[in-house]
Amino acid sequence: MSSANASSNLSSEMEVDAFRCLFTLHFYERHLLESIRPDARKLGKARDTTLALGVVASANGSALAKIGCITMLAAIKMEVMTPTTESPNEGRIVIDFHMPPICSPIVRPGRK
Repeated sequence: MSSANASSNLSSEMEVDAFRCLFTLHFYERHLLESIRPDARKLGKARDTTLALGVVASANGSALAKIGCITMLAAIKMEVMTPTTESPNEGRIVIDFHMPPICSPIVRPGRK
């Protein structure tokens, strides 16, 4: 690819990004009128999806899911413990949840 062509592509991408930022509603309306999404998928077409199991060796169970450009990782670690003598028929489950704050304003990481 020539440098002039690469420069032209970069310039076009910058113009699209600027148009999307400045005229967000119009940007998406134009795509809807043409029945196409901004990533060039048709409206009824799902994103490419992949799933890999057992990706975290130190976990008892794990999965890595990719949906389009979004990647999610889930891992479960379990430890079987002996109940206390005061309550031999009771157990407990501790869930430790980690999600970056950017994912959702209502979700907070840590033990639940």
